[in-house]
Amino acid sequence: MATAQSTQSKSTKSRSNARSNARQSDTEELSGERDEHYNLISVLYHGLQGADQCLLYAEDADEAGDDELAEFLRNCGRQQAEVAKQAKQLLLQRMGGSGGATRGGGGRSRKAASADDDDEVEDDDE
Repeated sequence: MATAQSTQSKSTKSRSNARSNARQSDTEELSGERDEHYNLISVLYHGLQGADQCLLYAEDADEAGDDELAEFLRNCGRQQAEVAKQAKQLLLQRMGGSGGATRGGGGRSRKAASADDDDEVEDDDE
């Protein structure tokens, strides 16, 4: 029975590797981005998205009066933001970027980003 499980496990890993390799080749071909850059960008995006979602969930917990859950969710958000920060630094390093401040940095809420966007629209109209 162990042999059947081992064979099944190898087969599953082989299919997974084939899908992963195909996906990476397709990614580079379609996007023009090197696979590792695409992967870092994806981790950065999902980290920022996760941090934003955790903040929203923490606000919901605050409104429900669940301080323990709110604090847990804030901690999760900080961890997600840190992952995004590290991905950004590594991506800049690998792409030869300066690593300076860029617009749209992590840790900003949607409301802050939206307010900045509104300001830009007003500036463009002047």
